[in-house]
Amino acid sequence: MPHDIKEMAYVGQEPWHGLGTPLPANADYESIVEAAGFYTAVERPVFSPPMVEAIPDRKALFREDSGEYLSTVSKGYEVVQFAEVARTLVEAAGGVRCIFHTAGTLGRHGERGWLLGELPEPMRVRGDKSIIKRYVLGYTGHDGTTAITLKNVATRVVCQNTIGVALGERDGAEWHILHTTSAKVRLDQAARAFRRMVQGYERFAALSDHLAMTRFSEHQLRNVIDVVMPLPQDEAEHPRLMKGRNKVIELFHAGRGLEGSIRGTAWGALQAVSEWTDHHRNTRSVKGKPVEAMRLESIWMGKAASLKRQALAAIADTARIRLAT
Repeated sequence: MPHDIKEMAYVGQEPWHGLGTPLPANADYESIVEAAGFYTAVERPVFSPPMVEAIPDRKALFREDSGEYLSTVSKGYEVVQFAEVARTLVEAAGGVRCIFHTAGTLGRHGERGWLLGELPEPMRVRGDKSIIKRYVLGYTGHDGTTAITLKNVATRVVCQNTIGVALGERDGAEWHILHTTSAKVRLDQAARAFRRMVQGYERFAALSDHLAMTRFSEHQLRNVIDVVMPLPQDEAEHPRLMKGRNKVIELFHAGRGLEGSIRGTAWGALQAVSEWTDHHRNTRSVKGKPVEAMRLESIWMGKAASLKRQALAAIADTARIRLAT
């Protein structure tokens, strides 16, 4: 299957890759789970001939519906089903209506799964004509290595630039839960904290307005780039990094949607870094995963997300703006 997608469901416009099952905006939870391919993972003992008894500290995970092998994990690994994570995310919105956006499974046998919900009333930053859609993401896997992740992400519509609500890990905008024997208990705890994350968008909106009203020079941005994209001692890497550093400067002056009063601001600097990480930074395929699949994971949970968090912290520090703790 192209782009590493096994099964997928979506609401609204067909995704760029043309895959997935369309659903109505008011689709119920059961319809989403079925269309997204959220199967049940089951445990089975592991044997190694000529041993008669099962290996005591290992177990294997399989799809209950198709019988396909997923992974071998330790005995202490606790299975948390895709549907459990999805329900946690939906219920965590509390009194806020969460509109289903996309959901599906990734990998050859659907080893990893996600659900993306959209909160109503997009954010608007002072002086920025584009809107910021507010999303909540649940992601996990039955591959033995992928932790349960609950986090908030945001897309600036003018360029589909997933900037991430990067108020910093300290404010609890993101949770990683390992598949241990207490995983389900901590999933409940994360759900309660996740409700506070929804309220965190209000803090991010205030911060965004502050950034949009703070003048920021190219010299200041170059100082930020030195922190976020430092040149290594290995001079062989310099041309690649210099190209990226120069691209960020270019986007600061002429990035998509950066016009009017937000040009030359701290907000514009954050958008320049974000646009580079999400749309221009080189992303390599790994173990047969297509580049676009790797890019999406990087934007949501990988290197691109980390770079944007670093950039926001560096921009705020340079502009002497105090981030919420």
